[in-house]
Amino acid sequence: MIPLLVFTVALLLVIFGYVFYAYNRLTQLRNTAEAEWSQIDVELKKRSDLIPAIIEVVKGYAVHEKQALERVSRLRTEAAVGVQVRGDEESDLSKHVAGVLALREAYPDLKANQGFLELQTELFDIEEDIARRRSNYNNIVKAYNDFILKFPGNVISGMIGFSSMELFIFMGSREVPSLDFSSQGGN
Repeated sequence: MIPLLVFTVALLLVIFGYVFYAYNRLTQLRNTAEAEWSQIDVELKKRSDLIPAIIEVVKGYAVHEKQALERVSRLRTEAAVGVQVRGDEESDLSKHVAGVLALREAYPDLKANQGFLELQTELFDIEEDIARRRSNYNNIVKAYNDFILKFPGNVISGMIGFSSMELFIFMGSREVPSLDFSSQGGN
């Protein structure tokens, strides 16, 4: 009788210990993912704040590319809050900002403009930070989701209120859009 009681108590302690560990581990991973997402959000805000300055510099050189610049401005304002929706919007915005930056090839004076070069460098740095942070975020979310989906975490995670998180995936085309509006006329 005593060995059965000792075994039962030991088993309950192991189960309780694992639940305690699982809760703390999932909480840590979720909080780390949320912190990384907020850093991504900071970088996206920096990029969003930089876009009007780039557009103003380019406007002086690319009057007939007005539609492309207006599209970038519109996309900038459409960024949504949800991870998947935000990922789609930000992917589209990145693609079109790259297209605006490609205009420097068509305008040699723009390529030599110091203000444009500084803005371009800053934007490239921000894009690298976004890519790095997106990778960090996705790695953390993967570890979190793996913990939830693997046994025995899958049994316990639902009982203690944890559910899977979304990855921040680049959903747009990886090609830079063409911004040649010369056939549409100027001004």
